[in-house]
Amino acid sequence: MSLENREIQRNGEALRIGTRAFDILELLIRADGEVVSKDEVMRRVWPDTVVEENNLQVHIAALRKVLGDARDMIRTVPGRGYRLIVAQAPQAAPAVPRLDTAERDELPVSNLPHGGAPLIGRDSLIDEVSAALDSARVLTLVGAGGIGKTRIALEVAGRSRARFPDGVVFVALASVSDARFAVDELANALGMKLPAGRRLLRDIAACMAGRRVLIVLDNCEHIMDAAAEIASAMTAGNPLLGVLATSREALRIKDEVLQRVPSLEVPAQDCASEAILQASAVRLFLARARGIDPQFASDERSIFLTGLVCRRLDGIPLAIELAAARAAVLGIEVLAGHLDERLRILGGGFRSALPRHQTLKATLDWSYRLLDDTERSLLRRLGVFLNGFAFEAVCHVMTGHGFSCTEILDALGGLVSKSLVVQESNAAGARYRLLETTRAYALQQLEDNGERDAASLAHAAYFCTFFERAPHRRIECPLGEWLAEFRHELGNLRAALDWAFSPHGDRRVGVELAAVAVPYLFDVSLVDECCERSRVALHALEEAEAAEAAPDAEADTAPVPLRAKLWLIASYAAALVYTHGPVRAVHDGWSEVLSLAEASGDTEFESRALWGLWNACQYGGETQAALLLARRFGTLAQRGENLTQRVIARRIEGIALHYAGEQSAARAQLEAMLSAYVRPAHRWRTVGFRIDHGIVANATLARVLWLQGETGKALALAEQALGAAQQYEHDMVTCYVLVEAVIPVALLMNEASIARHGIGMLRARASQAGFAIWLACCDCFDEYLLSRSELGRLPQFRNSLDALRALRFKAPMMMMLAQFGSVLLACGRRDDAANVIDEALRDCEQTGERWFYAELCRIRGEIALAASQMAEAESWFAAALGCARRQGAGELERRAAASMGEFRKAQRAASVAHLPGSLLLHSQGHRPTLPHLLPGAGGYPVAGAVKQEG
Repeated sequence: MSLENREIQRNGEALRIGTRAFDILELLIRADGEVVSKDEVMRRVWPDTVVEENNLQVHIAALRKVLGDARDMIRTVPGRGYRLIVAQAPQAAPAVPRLDTAERDELPVSNLPHGGAPLIGRDSLIDEVSAALDSARVLTLVGAGGIGKTRIALEVAGRSRARFPDGVVFVALASVSDARFAVDELANALGMKLPAGRRLLRDIAACMAGRRVLIVLDNCEHIMDAAAEIASAMTAGNPLLGVLATSREALRIKDEVLQRVPSLEVPAQDCASEAILQASAVRLFLARARGIDPQFASDERSIFLTGLVCRRLDGIPLAIELAAARAAVLGIEVLAGHLDERLRILGGGFRSALPRHQTLKATLDWSYRLLDDTERSLLRRLGVFLNGFAFEAVCHVMTGHGFSCTEILDALGGLVSKSLVVQESNAAGARYRLLETTRAYALQQLEDNGERDAASLAHAAYFCTFFERAPHRRIECPLGEWLAEFRHELGNLRAALDWAFSPHGDRRVGVELAAVAVPYLFDVSLVDECCERSRVALHALEEAEAAEAAPDAEADTAPVPLRAKLWLIASYAAALVYTHGPVRAVHDGWSEVLSLAEASGDTEFESRALWGLWNACQYGGETQAALLLARRFGTLAQRGENLTQRVIARRIEGIALHYAGEQSAARAQLEAMLSAYVRPAHRWRTVGFRIDHGIVANATLARVLWLQGETGKALALAEQALGAAQQYEHDMVTCYVLVEAVIPVALLMNEASIARHGIGMLRARASQAGFAIWLACCDCFDEYLLSRSELGRLPQFRNSLDALRALRFKAPMMMMLAQFGSVLLACGRRDDAANVIDEALRDCEQTGERWFYAELCRIRGEIALAASQMAEAESWFAAALGCARRQGAGELERRAAASMGEFRKAQRAASVAHLPGSLLLHSQGHRPTLPHLLPGAGGYPVAGAVKQEG
């Protein structure tokens, strides 16, 4: 019988036997005389099908019939299952014959099987292995199941025939279920007829003495000791003989050289189609799929999904070949949509493949059976980790299962050596991870053993502790190092939160974990995820509080700590302003934090709430309210003697003053802040505030410089701030600098290339991080830029403004409305232009925003001038000049003066053309007045308040 070839012979003739019957016989043989239960047979032979027990009885009867006189070898064990009885070899045996030289010369020692389809993506590895084989006595290819070790070994062996003229011998150890018969398999491969049951390794080695032979020991992992003994004995006395082994772990013998076989290259998540098609995993997938279906889809969507599938399958060749076979029949869309069921659907490999290579689950089953109990238990529990783990985390999850740290360390080392766990190193130390396919298998085993929830709870509890220690870690190590650590554990955080808030999870643990960990999502610019995770946790918290307040609540129910609630509300409000704009819920959230903080005397959260309210007001265009909150923040910082917050208070007050039109005061505050600011000393260490205030202060200062007429210096400072933000590597800071400084200054200076580059960068960063307000800005900035050359885009411009209004993000609105009004005027739609500018002026009156007021007045004058409303035009131009001078806004004053100059020219031209009427008008005492001044508003004109005095 040959398990390798799935064939049974009697008297040299092959016997006909069904596939299921052969699977049952193989299972009984591999049990080595032990009882195999009926349930085990049915689970292994019909893994995805529900069958009746009589199906099994029919196949057992068929096997007994085929065995004929030896039918009693298959014994039924009542109530348990079946076992295979193998006759024992006789104890006495004749002496081992010694082969003379002539007989040895006749030994056929070349039996390489056909390698199959061409290898893809392995050229450099094959060259590397071939070169290593030149000097290595024993070279072992090590890697996970299905990684392609055998195919690489066959390719290398085939290319090595010239270096081993006496032959290349392939020893298929996969079919050897008992280590006692490994030597017999070697003898059979060499063509030696030796007495059955004898251990003749020394004699075989003697027969091969002086021969230049390569022996390929394939699939050693299940009989490691026997394979190691063979390799050692065959190379001990013959320097000409080489051994090339394949295994999931090292043989651990003298002179062994290891060569790890990596996965195939997979495309990165954001690759373009051309790059996806270059990845070796994708090339293998497409080659196999098109071998079945030459018309296999190759459109853009299909290429993207193929890259996704290859990435999810970790570039493992066997998994990719099985997936390609399924995709060729089901289609790539269906396959990609069911990858979570990969262990079930990835079957149907080549019929010539080993049984364990015909389904992905069978491959992993083979590896799992080779583990000891501790390794199996550990592998199952490692399934709860996503994207890697540290040894400390492993120990915590295994706590309570009776294993010591030493035993866990030994088991983890065993899993690494068996290629089931990948070891990685980084600056923080050793980390480990499971390939995604192995993790899916481990989770299924965890589920089957009823251990999933307990392991998930231990996992979530560990990361609660991990993130509770995080603030101390943030202070102890450089910020970049800590954030790298956080990103390493991001997958685990997500897995723990998903489980905790699932129907089978523990919501209290989820709330505690979210409170200590979700704020860090804000630090790494994952604002949309921060918003959603905190929202889910707050909903669970509200339900818990309602349950605690119920009359029949259990007395020992522990309330959720106040700081946990504060963290969750603050995280939600902080993120919501960027994902939905400064909506009412943002103000309500920060107001609740402020109220709870004041009541509990928590000045840290009081400061944070004032900051959040200031930020919401600033983004919402509520300038006067923002200025009051900025000053209140500063007062609190002074009272608490918090030097960092005192420095930061200058910055936020400077921003509010800038938007209020007080440019000299704003510049004084910003420059004072920057002169005192030292990043390491004045970094606000509160979680969620990883903002470099020096960088963003320079962004605002650039706007002030532009307004004051130092335009070249303003653009240079804005670009300098952008460079610093990119080096700082924080998407929020980079986007802020782009929105507040680089793009608006470039647009106002007509630097189209700088603006275009900035808009592209902003769109990419905002899309990636989920900054909805800044993503909406991109469309407005685009339309502003295009409006300079394409006047026909009024509908697109209006739509972009409406999208910004819907988010209530008004900070950039005045500049946008000014340009939109100008474009309307250029298109001859004077009334619409006047309505737009009047709307902007009314908003300024209501909110106190004044930074662009002079320019709005100037444009309103241009609209009046275009309508030949000379008196009204003069009033608006005079208002623009007066406003710009009071603000110290030299650039806006220059623009207003230029418009006034054009007006004077037009006025003189009109006077020449209509001299008599003009003289008559003045002789009657009629003259235009300036717009009425709003009391208490700094002498700024009320929108549309132009009148003729009688």
